[in-house]
Amino acid sequence: MVIEALVPVPDDAVAEVRTAARPTRTDNLVVGLLANTKRNAPELLKAVAALLESELPGAEFVGPVVTEGVMLPSADQLADLADRCDVVLTGLGDCGSCSATTMHVATDFEVRGVPAAAICTEPFLASASAMAARRGLPGYAFARVAHPVSSLEQHEIEERAREVLPQVLTILGIDALKEAARREELVAGISEVAG
Repeated sequence: MVIEALVPVPDDAVAEVRTAARPTRTDNLVVGLLANTKRNAPELLKAVAALLESELPGAEFVGPVVTEGVMLPSADQLADLADRCDVVLTGLGDCGSCSATTMHVATDFEVRGVPAAAICTEPFLASASAMAARRGLPGYAFARVAHPVSSLEQHEIEERAREVLPQVLTILGIDALKEAARREELVAGISEVAG
């Protein structure tokens, strides 16, 4: 008797894709918030957005939009946010399957040319990383936050938002833009004193 094991994923190689170009400015960005149906996902994204307001002058926030599917957005939701937003925050990966789908969504935005910051909790990093690799983005950076989030109270969610903010700024390229602006100001100040 021969037993054949079936593996439910293709074994073919996945072509690597590039991440979207990061913003070239920090002012007046449109930031999309796409939450899956995980408890506290919209609350966490709103808390991160509240912190981003001081980092991004004149930013407009769209959402949080909650996915129409169990964990994935509809094609219309994805297209609408991709068309309207400069960057997107998505989450919450707080279990194995929702971590994978959060990364699926983030990579969908990247392929469409919209930088995305996905938020996942630490126990599910392997699931998130595996999905990113499967989608052609091995090593894709995503924000990591302590587990759990879905069972937290509002003040604890705000603490997690503070924890994840620096990672979001790095992933979206905002901290690099701010550092470049600081260097330009420093050089201009030195030139002014020397001149």
